[in-house]
Amino acid sequence: MARSAPSRRLLAAAVTAAVSAHASAQSAGSEPPKEERKKEAELKPVTVTNERDRLPTYQPGITSVGKVPQLTRDIPQSVTIVPESLIHDRNADTFREALRNVPGLTFNAGEGGRIGDNITLRGYSVVGDLYLDGIRDIAQYNRDTFNVERIEVLRGSSSMLYGRGSTGGIINQVSKEPVLVDGGSLAVTGGSHRYKRATLDANQRIGDNAAIRLNAMATDAESFREGVQTSRWGVAPSARWGIGMPDEFALSYYHLEYDDVPDYGVPYFQGKPAPVPVENFYGMARADYQKDEAGVATASWTHRFDAKTTFKTVLRSGDYERNLWAVAPRLAPGTAVLTDATAVNRQRQARGGEERTLTSQNDLITEQRAFGMKHLLLAGVEVVREKAGRWNTTGTVPNPPTLLFHPDPWVGLPAGYFDNVIRTNPVSYTARTVGIYAQDVADIAPSWKAVLGARFDRFDADYDRAPPAGPLSRLDKVWSWRAGVLHQPDDSQTWYAAYGTSFNPSGELYSLDERGANTPPEKNRNIELGTKWELADGDLSVRAAIYRSEKTNERNTDLEVSIEQNLLSGRRHTDGVEVEAAGRITRNWEVFAGAARQRGVIDEATGQQSATLGKVPLNTPAYTASLWTVYRIGSRWRVGGGLEAVGKRYGNNTNTVQAPAYRRWDAMVSYTAPGWEVRLNGMNLTDEDIYEGVYQGHVVPGAKRNFQLTFEYRF
Repeated sequence: MARSAPSRRLLAAAVTAAVSAHASAQSAGSEPPKEERKKEAELKPVTVTNERDRLPTYQPGITSVGKVPQLTRDIPQSVTIVPESLIHDRNADTFREALRNVPGLTFNAGEGGRIGDNITLRGYSVVGDLYLDGIRDIAQYNRDTFNVERIEVLRGSSSMLYGRGSTGGIINQVSKEPVLVDGGSLAVTGGSHRYKRATLDANQRIGDNAAIRLNAMATDAESFREGVQTSRWGVAPSARWGIGMPDEFALSYYHLEYDDVPDYGVPYFQGKPAPVPVENFYGMARADYQKDEAGVATASWTHRFDAKTTFKTVLRSGDYERNLWAVAPRLAPGTAVLTDATAVNRQRQARGGEERTLTSQNDLITEQRAFGMKHLLLAGVEVVREKAGRWNTTGTVPNPPTLLFHPDPWVGLPAGYFDNVIRTNPVSYTARTVGIYAQDVADIAPSWKAVLGARFDRFDADYDRAPPAGPLSRLDKVWSWRAGVLHQPDDSQTWYAAYGTSFNPSGELYSLDERGANTPPEKNRNIELGTKWELADGDLSVRAAIYRSEKTNERNTDLEVSIEQNLLSGRRHTDGVEVEAAGRITRNWEVFAGAARQRGVIDEATGQQSATLGKVPLNTPAYTASLWTVYRIGSRWRVGGGLEAVGKRYGNNTNTVQAPAYRRWDAMVSYTAPGWEVRLNGMNLTDEDIYEGVYQGHVVPGAKRNFQLTFEYRF
């Protein structure tokens, strides 16, 4: 493929850089001064050991998704941690693939002005609730896992911790960082549909308390849908020094770039996916593209006053660019009968954007005793400036139609097809956020803890449009709350009750109109009861929860009542039950499993939304379930497999189009020897027709049966 040359050059450069860093570091490092050694001894840092000597585990460990380092059992909300070992075993190369084992989570098709990862959690969109190392990563792009240590999913309203959004929860990616262990890996994968991928992870200690790390990736692949393809590369260098010392510093940069032929799936017919082979692609492979870039630079300083008090400040700059020219397939209105002559209109999807974010996040965490109780205190300030420019793209030559049953993805381009392509409807957006928050986790009695937190956000947004539309602005000042009680009678069990709130301002997703500029934020709340257990001598974590996530004042449009603002007259909720298990049942048997049963309902709707009253919110299936398990045979072989099951999902809130339920079976077998591993992964082994990404105009099929073979060299 012609697009793979830059990827190969990038990977070669990354390997060369890693080898050079390894060689130069052999002579680096010296014994720290006596004063530094004394401080290090006083802080009693944890000794880092080589994790390669330990068996991998799917069990969650320490997490900061609750803003303070803690075990998931100490968080009074449902939390799923997708560890690197699970991502590795499943060969999950994208954000979407890595999230398949998360109960209550489904995928939307990239439409409605959206580009990139588009996810629903507990019946609510989380497109604005994606985070990278605890900082909002709202930009629209398709994320890769080459630099991911783990993915943390915190469910329920969480604006006290993270600010605006988070109705259904937040999803946080934790980046790989330098550690005090020399080593790394180089992996290459080949598979069905000309899949090719290479990744590098190289870590080098450069002193008693400093290290550098480089992660790099190059991927080229086609698809079971002829014409669809991806070509992407990424690099992520990082450095840490003062590790375990009173002052620790870190610098990192993340760059991801791709040039894809995107897939907008198949059209609906009579409310269901059109009865065509799922291999049919209705785009124009010679013309369609999605070219996106993400660049994230981060600097942090951690100061440890003593073993109980830590201050951390993080400064991040994010730069994102995206450019889309694609096709969404549509049947002509009123199509009642399908024949070999039925035409599909190729609706143009063409837009682009640039986004710039600058974030300062500052947290003080301390453990103190007061009023006869131990307190884990958090106080923080977050300052964010977001700037975005967006536009549509249009051309004078229309897309030629194709046939429903016999599409031609390689159709020749009409004369002058890319002539006179211009940007239209440009808009720019600037938002300034200041968030101040505090939380106390108090040991109120033996085996009892209470959590109480509050946050105040000032969200100020300006939206500029080309004349004659003119500028708009919106200022919101909102309090958010978090409360919980945990009962932990022993080290193996936790029982909790939790309450949290969140808010969604009109301009949270970089858009605003005349009515939205006059509309206060939507308000949300989450009520949850749950239990968490540590079983099998602490090697297996199990949790269960019942919850209600509710939007209490959803925006509705009713021109007869108000022409100046949207009415906050809507209401919806999701009731659900979740169970999950992660960890080791025996020394050789690992499992990661979860299931969710949920019922979403639109309780109140007026005006133009009145047709949604009593309906199921889009992409809210009645059930989701997954199981992945691996068993070690002897000291070399590992075999595993699992199931993903998802119920029927509606593509709109009026429930007139739907994607059918599906089941997907996957499997894995690997052979490990000192210094290397060979692994074979098989996906959708039963070759079922799967429809994953839903939208009101089309539905995107999931992959058919395919295999991937990986060789990994560890050094």
